Amino acid sequence: MSSVTRFIIANNPHHNYVHFELGRKDIEKGGIYRVNPIIRKYKDWKSLLKTYPDAIVHYNFPLDKLGIARDTPFMRAVLKNGNKMVVHIHGGVYLTSESIPFPFRQMLNYVFSWNVPFITLSETETEILRNRFHAKHVVSLPNCVDLQDSRTYDRKYKDTSTPLTLGYFGRITKTKGMDYLLQACCLLKELHIPFSLKIAGAEEVEGQYLPQFSRTFGNQFVYSGKVSGDDKKSFLQSLDVLAMPTFFEGLPMSLLECMSYGVVPVVTPVGSIPTIVTDRQNGMLIKVKDTQSIVDAITYLHTHRDKLELMSKLSRNYIYEHFDSDSYIDKLNNIYRTCSCHSNSKR
Repeated sequence: MSSVTRFIIANNPHHNYVHFELGRKDIEKGGIYRVNPIIRKYKDWKSLLKTYPDAIVHYNFPLDKLGIARDTPFMRAVLKNGNKMVVHIHGGVYLTSESIPFPFRQMLNYVFSWNVPFITLSETETEILRNRFHAKHVVSLPNCVDLQDSRTYDRKYKDTSTPLTLGYFGRITKTKGMDYLLQACCLLKELHIPFSLKIAGAEEVEGQYLPQFSRTFGNQFVYSGKVSGDDKKSFLQSLDVLAMPTFFEGLPMSLLECMSYGVVPVVTPVGSIPTIVTDRQNGMLIKVKDTQSIVDAITYLHTHRDKLELMSKLSRNYIYEHFDSDSYIDKLNNIYRTCSCHSNSKR
């Protein structure tokens, strides 16, 4: 969500944004259960709303347990203050989960009863919100990336004598499939499939995974830390394959950014990912919570470098053909304009 927010603020000159950060930062520990900071944030939030009573609130909302419990009161405060609001849905386990615990189901039914525009990351998610939660005003707006840095990059291809460079880019946590990535890399090593692994991002729980990767793979493993700017550009240029065995997702910016550099995605078909990645055309789709499918995909790409090269080109071309920042901002501003068509009655 933070990447999407930064992209919008940097690329939309038609609006002035006041960025209110509610979720914890990567350097912070804890979560929603840090009650006192949340209470302080809520007071700051109400004060900010009173300062900007005519502002449109663009609220980023993940459909997971912590996000629902924390964000519902904050969004309700927007309506009570009389502001117009757009709610931007960013995936989450309860978007597609077969069962939703009763209190969270009730809160979601309440939120989606509001007469405000809801933004999803794909038409698939739009249909889910309409059919599952009976949301009325839903529009699809897939995430977009700034293509300036990747525009001049020409990828160099390697033969099977050169190890593939695998990469992961994002939050390092259990639900992103880190255990399965670790197990898969162990199997690749046992099978004598040459590779190196690079990871960039912040651990949700410090020391949960990075020490294991470092101990297990030694100089085959590099932790690049949190990357941005030129460091992110260099990181993406160094990868051949993005390994992302995530359990649930919206439409990750890291996926789009990697594909824009021709990095071939090996990803699970969750959230809106299947709307972007077509199996064995511009990437490889793997099973959720399945180590062997990761191994099989990496082995295939290692032994079929011609397919790797083709997927790389198709991956990059897809992003350039379908993701344009100007078009994205135009569509977003049109959504902002529709706010005046919806009545934000106080609730």
